Amino acid sequence: MLFRKKAFFFSFLGKAVLFEGAYYLFILPFVIFLFTMPYSSTLSQIVGQEAALSYSLQTILVSPAFLVLYNKLKHPNLDIAKLFKWGAIGIVNFTFALWVKHLLLNIYALPINVADPVLLVGFLNSALTLLIAALVLLITFLPVIREKRRVFSSRGMGVGLVLIGVYFIIYVLVAMLNQRYFSFLELTELWAITMPIVGLSLMHKHRHERVP
Repeated sequence: MLFRKKAFFFSFLGKAVLFEGAYYLFILPFVIFLFTMPYSSTLSQIVGQEAALSYSLQTILVSPAFLVLYNKLKHPNLDIAKLFKWGAIGIVNFTFALWVKHLLLNIYALPINVADPVLLVGFLNSALTLLIAALVLLITFLPVIREKRRVFSSRGMGVGLVLIGVYFIIYVLVAMLNQRYFSFLELTELWAITMPIVGLSLMHKHRHERVP
């Protein structure tokens, strides 16, 4: 709607936020199943419960923040400070949820071998890239989250978004060299590969803002 009408439609944004927050809640029955199902071996139980832990943490990070943001968006009298605060919390929490998902996925489902350069890159990527992106975004949005101001660094947000995209670009490159990584490619958020486009444009905007 933003691209078509050149206007910001809070009602459409609210629906998108609501459905994204609800999506994670629908994972909860699967989480309960993973925690309670009988396992054929101790190893399979560890793998299943690590997966359950991953989905639980993702739900805790995303759903409450997104549902509160939806509540702020549908309020007839928008409180812009609260809107910015929960929007910032939603972005930061979603990035931390991505990190949790892909770090634990690497631990319980993907091969780890520090002697193999490809697998070493894959592990370091899952352990660090999204974590650094989340921390950069947290630092960038902290004044907004604390409601001290509504202005944030477009460069900081740009760097965070670029790092999110870099993670998935590296994952795809590793998947081209390792079959196990490739088998989980369909579970990755490949749409996030486009994030560097947004991030670089924000960094470019910041550079021009600083020109006297």
